[in-house]
Amino acid sequence: MKTLNDYSINIVMYHYVRPIKGSKHPNINGLELENFKKQINYFLKKSNIISHADLFEIIRSEKIPKKPCVMLTFDDGFIDHYEYVFPYLLEKKIHACFYPPIQVIKNKTVLDVNKIHFILEKEQNRKKILKEIDTLLIKKKKNSLNKIDFSKVKYLNDLYDDKDTTLIKRLLQFILPLEDREYITNELFKKIVDESFENFAKEIYMNINHLKEMYSQGMVFGSHGDQHIYWEFLDKNDQEKELLNSINFYKKLNFDTNNISVCYPYGSYNQLTLDILKKNNISFALSTHVGDVNFSNIFDKYKLPRMDTNDFEVW
Repeated sequence: MKTLNDYSINIVMYHYVRPIKGSKHPNINGLELENFKKQINYFLKKSNIISHADLFEIIRSEKIPKKPCVMLTFDDGFIDHYEYVFPYLLEKKIHACFYPPIQVIKNKTVLDVNKIHFILEKEQNRKKILKEIDTLLIKKKKNSLNKIDFSKVKYLNDLYDDKDTTLIKRLLQFILPLEDREYITNELFKKIVDESFENFAKEIYMNINHLKEMYSQGMVFGSHGDQHIYWEFLDKNDQEKELLNSINFYKKLNFDTNNISVCYPYGSYNQLTLDILKKNNISFALSTHVGDVNFSNIFDKYKLPRMDTNDFEVW
């Protein structure tokens, strides 16, 4: 387990936080609610849990407190964050940061990344999924998987997933052409998960009323883009749209966006992204680089590292 060191800020990343064992989705790769509570109590005992405003001030002043600090961040707009996380944060008087992609809050849609999560949750045989992908590719009169040169593909190593799981995710996230991966993901979801997209969206995501209630109680919302896609593969105009669409959405809800922060979808960004954030006076941005914020990297405010909840197993 990672230790909490003096003069460091640990920005901790969460996704699914729910009662998992015995639930409808017992194989989802998430954090059991009881373990989340244990982790929060550990952080309260061993560190200062800071808010978005606290981190903004620390970055502005370039003064990191001696006692270890923790900031809690929750990605992707899951209903878990309203039903389970929010009540416990209120109980413990903690303010956290939430980064939902706007389309899941506005529309009756399921992100492809979450379709993939639940395909993997339902079907544990990864070889079987890869065979299904290959069959669907051939059905579309495309080359089979053995024709792809994976030596030129980025991100085939992952800290938390085995090789087959990582390969499935990458195939359906960016390796295959957009039209093919959308078709294959939808076909796999319909066959394996067997639920309508509209009903499933209502089941797993928050809505506007949830955001408003959380905001009224001091929770902070930042930009995780509009559609949750890889920013590094977009041109400048499309990257700006991803950022500004999310900011404008919050403005329409009368949320304060003056010091808004960004959490890169998939941790994906490039130099264009950094220029856009600077131009739009974004307060800071969170990457998926692993580590804590300290005196060596606090000046690089658009590349701040985070830790995964699994790096602090206290159960």
